[in-house]
Amino acid sequence: MMKRIFYFLATILLCVACSDDEQFSTSRSDVLTLPEDTLRMDTVFSGQASSTYSFWIRNRNSKALRVSDVRLADGSKGFRVNVDGEYLHPSISGLEILGKDSALVVVELTAPEAGQLAPKALDEKLLLTLESGVEQQVCLRAWTWDAERWDDKTVTTDEEVQGTKPILVFGNLTIAPEATLRLRGATLYFHAGSHVDVGGVLEAEETTFRGDRLDDMFSYLPYDHISGQWDGIVVRENGRLQLTACDVHGANEAILAEASSDITLTHSSIHNTAGVGIRAVQCIIALDHCLLSNAEGNLLATGGSQLTMSHCILAQYYPFAMRDVALSLGDGTRAQIEKMVIAGYEEELIKVADNVEKPAEEQYFVAKKEDFVLIDEENLVYDFQLKPDSEAAKFISDDLQ
Repeated sequence: MMKRIFYFLATILLCVACSDDEQFSTSRSDVLTLPEDTLRMDTVFSGQASSTYSFWIRNRNSKALRVSDVRLADGSKGFRVNVDGEYLHPSISGLEILGKDSALVVVELTAPEAGQLAPKALDEKLLLTLESGVEQQVCLRAWTWDAERWDDKTVTTDEEVQGTKPILVFGNLTIAPEATLRLRGATLYFHAGSHVDVGGVLEAEETTFRGDRLDDMFSYLPYDHISGQWDGIVVRENGRLQLTACDVHGANEAILAEASSDITLTHSSIHNTAGVGIRAVQCIIALDHCLLSNAEGNLLATGGSQLTMSHCILAQYYPFAMRDVALSLGDGTRAQIEKMVIAGYEEELIKVADNVEKPAEEQYFVAKKEDFVLIDEENLVYDFQLKPDSEAAKFISDDLQ
């Protein structure tokens, strides 16, 4: 009796096993459906980890497929790949994808050194060999970019930096009271939470200050178009900031000038700030041919300061929240304004304290959206240069160059 039961169970198990085997196709015509031929990743600073990218590999067949081997063709370029919850070390085998099912692939990269000034392409192949012998592949493409890295850098003696490589700033860049830092043609990429602390003197020419995210939030929206990516520039008491032909964008509060500091901006732009663009407290501030645009707070807010502004554009079209007015002249401000163009969504663009004289109408011109080259609110792309034939351009008579 026991023998008969044993043979009966063995027969059932054998049939189930055969049935399972029959569910896995070995036909060379049954293959996986992969995404586009190439997974395009973004530029990554060498030595830094990328964002995470993912895609699905799908089995659209009615029968299951076994992937006998998943591996990287090279494996030495810094890519890390996880397939269906398992990392390649250096490969995985026996991956099973049931009919009408899928598996998730996650890709990250820690980029190696490029060995050159320009970004260098990194190409790798993810190879999947099916049980049938068919080999399928997805190309992985990224770019690696060598950068100089500053970790909580403190400048204690005079220093000049030429912009041959991008500068990646982690922590804070501090300029001691007795020191001067001169930046020429540089681009500084600040990690989240980082800022510049100017106790001495910062002189910058043709320099960009921005966040360090080089990837996209969405396919149409780079992180570089999002405010609040880094903390901004703080000029301490008796500190001095001089920017010429510079671009400061994507900060929490682009420039905070404390009491007794001295701020001079020439042919420079402050754009896309999560707080106030420039906050000047009991200091001397001079703006000449500058562009201030898009801040959740004021584009420029002063209190007890001496302000000189000539041939400047203030465009308040911040898209993400209820924005404040473009220009706020607080208690004790002494303002001398010449040929300012101001524009924005709100009816009130200028706010002054009770003891401050509002700029005379002949000192400024209220522009319209149509006066600017480009305001693309859907994709957050802006060009706040004035159209040459606009009345605003005729008023200011001298566009930003």
